[in-house]
Amino acid sequence: MLKTLLAASLAAIAFAAPASAQAPSATYLVDKTHASLTWKLTHQGLSNYTARFTSFEAELFFNEADVSKSKLTVKVDPKTVETDFAKTRPAGNTTDFNDEIASGANFMNSAKFPSITFVSKSISKTGEKTGKLTGDLTFLGVTKPVTLDVVYVGNRNDPRANKHKIGFSATGKIKRSDFGMKYGIPMIGDDVQLMIEAEFVQK
Repeated sequence: MLKTLLAASLAAIAFAAPASAQAPSATYLVDKTHASLTWKLTHQGLSNYTARFTSFEAELFFNEADVSKSKLTVKVDPKTVETDFAKTRPAGNTTDFNDEIASGANFMNSAKFPSITFVSKSISKTGEKTGKLTGDLTFLGVTKPVTLDVVYVGNRNDPRANKHKIGFSATGKIKRSDFGMKYGIPMIGDDVQLMIEAEFVQK
C-alpha cells in the first residue's frame, strides 16, 4: 500500500513539474517509449496506407538559444516495419507483409541496406516554436537532402530521473523514386509523407 501511494505521489510530482523557460544546451537521446516514426503513401489512389518503424536511434545536440548550432543524427532499422497487416488480414491468410516490405528487393531490401540514416546539415527557426530541419537522408544506398517542418513542443525537468526532457513533432515528404524505389508507381504512391513524434532525454 505504501509503495503504491509513493509511486502515485512521485508520478503526480513529475506530471506537475513546470516546464522550464529554456532547455539546457546539451546532448539528448530519443526516449523510445515516447517516440514514433510513421509514414504513409497512397494506395491505388483510394486511401493513405500507414505504417511505421518500431526501432530507431536518435541523438540530438540541442542549443535552444541558437538552434543553428543544434545537430541531429538518426539511424532506423528497416527490418522493423510494422504495417499491422497480421492483425487485419483475412482468415487463413498467412502472408508476412511486414517481412515482404522490410526485406523485399522491390521495397526496403534490408539485407543489402541494413539501415536508414539521417544527418542534419542545418536548423533554422521559422517562428517562436517552429523551424526547418534539413539534412542528408540515406536510404537504399542513395543520399538525398530532406527538409522537415519541426514544432518544438516543450521541455521540462523530470525529477524522477533528475534529467531534462524535450519534445518535438516533425513532418516531411520524400519521393520513393528519388531513392531508386520505383516499384508499383503509380498504383502505390511515389510521395511518402513522414510523421515524427519524439521526446528526448538529456544524456
